[in-house]
Amino acid sequence: MGRKTGMYQTYIFDLYGTLIDIETDEEQSQVWERLALHFGYQGLSLSGGELQERFLRERDLQLGEAARSCEYPDFVMEEVFRSVARQLGGEPDQAWLYETVRWLRTLSMVHISLYEGVTEILQTLRERGKKVFLLSNGQKTFIEAELTMLGIIHLFDGIAISSEAGVSKPDPLFYRYLVERYGADLSSAIMIGNDPRTDIEGALKAGIDSCYIHTASSPSDMVVKSTYSIWDGGLRQIPGWNS
Repeated sequence: MGRKTGMYQTYIFDLYGTLIDIETDEEQSQVWERLALHFGYQGLSLSGGELQERFLRERDLQLGEAARSCEYPDFVMEEVFRSVARQLGGEPDQAWLYETVRWLRTLSMVHISLYEGVTEILQTLRERGKKVFLLSNGQKTFIEAELTMLGIIHLFDGIAISSEAGVSKPDPLFYRYLVERYGADLSSAIMIGNDPRTDIEGALKAGIDSCYIHTASSPSDMVVKSTYSIWDGGLRQIPGWNS
């Protein structure tokens, strides 16, 4: 069991599956066919299948390069699309690359919403003087847009995103990034997330307590080694927020 719940001064949240209920499907052929139209508007002609193939190949190359410096690397999606465009003879500007990343996200989006109680919980923690951080695997471009759209981007003392850090959970280097970039105090911290590997194992590696929240998007059949566990997805049960 962890420290007394009132002792936590730093709350580190995962995003997708923890605060945001989301479903995306990037495997649909229609997603890539429509994104290929976006490339065509730029004078870059290719099929949806070819675009997906080039994207995945370039993504894996960039992840392989990043893996030289950490165990759990991440990539920047704009740079993947830049490489694909250059292969086709294009030289896109940054605005077009941002737009391309957003198009992929919106075309693949099935559902997105906040889980019940998220805004109240984050606001209450901050009102009580707690530091609230986000530690999320994913792409900066659409994470910031979705936090803005859902109205919670202002409720964090720091937002650490793996594509920007170049490293992802469960790598302890990502927690170090949170400390160095935003001054998070891990000695008083608890990590809250829905993934036993990335969130809970990451917290264990970083030497901090954790609270596992089981939601519909949590991986199944994995051992959970968290300090606390919430099996019905109820965020209002996280330790210390209402005490």
